[in-house]
Amino acid sequence: MTDMSDADAVRAHRPFLIAHRGGVITPDSPECSLAAIRLAAEHGYRMVEIDAREAKDGEPVVFHDWNLTRSCGVDKRIRELTSAEARTIVYRASDQHIATLDEALALASSLNLWVMLDIKTTQEPPNTDGFFLRIGELLEKHGLTRSTVTLQGSRKVREHLAGKVVFRVSKEEFGKIQDGESVSLKGKYWFSLPEQLPSEMVLKLQQNGALVIPAINTFRYPAHAHLELARRDVERLLEAGADGFQIDSVYEDLFSGKR
Repeated sequence: MTDMSDADAVRAHRPFLIAHRGGVITPDSPECSLAAIRLAAEHGYRMVEIDAREAKDGEPVVFHDWNLTRSCGVDKRIRELTSAEARTIVYRASDQHIATLDEALALASSLNLWVMLDIKTTQEPPNTDGFFLRIGELLEKHGLTRSTVTLQGSRKVREHLAGKVVFRVSKEEFGKIQDGESVSLKGKYWFSLPEQLPSEMVLKLQQNGALVIPAINTFRYPAHAHLELARRDVERLLEAGADGFQIDSVYEDLFSGKR
């Protein structure tokens, strides 16, 4: 596995793609399912975004929403279920069950996929220390430490996952770079929306040590023009030299011949 803090090693795969919402989503591979992760590897993605929520027993479970109603037709939250109970629930019109993070990381590792970890935290009830410790244990178990980036930078995430994941460039650090200051961003990555990234900032971030990864997601664009607007963003940021893109699979063709 590539060390995500080694920008030069990661750039050997530029521009790499990250599968949003847990993989390539089709009627047979719901978001965040094991089938979606497998399909991401088959489609040539280099990384997969995995959403982790804390179950009643403290075990990390892979699920996007705070409630199971939309995806599974069950009016419950992951936090109300043990991980074993969550695994018995299947996604609507599918044979795919809700997966534990243990299962998802094992599969990603076996497919040689890097991981973008979206740790869903809650204030009520607050996430336990055991939840974050367990995530660190699972990354080590499956050989994914340093091949994982995280979207969160909260105190508990940094406390328990420092040295095991790569963290994002902060807004303060971005502002300093934009103002012309020199800031060491080695071992970090920039991640946000294209409209927040002027083309000239791509090289400036990279010169200070950061990887640059914009998000190209359908829900961020007007539905009637999402494809054309996404194309413009992709073309501009490819020209600027972005290292990777987190995308919904409907945008795969925008990268045809460029990887």
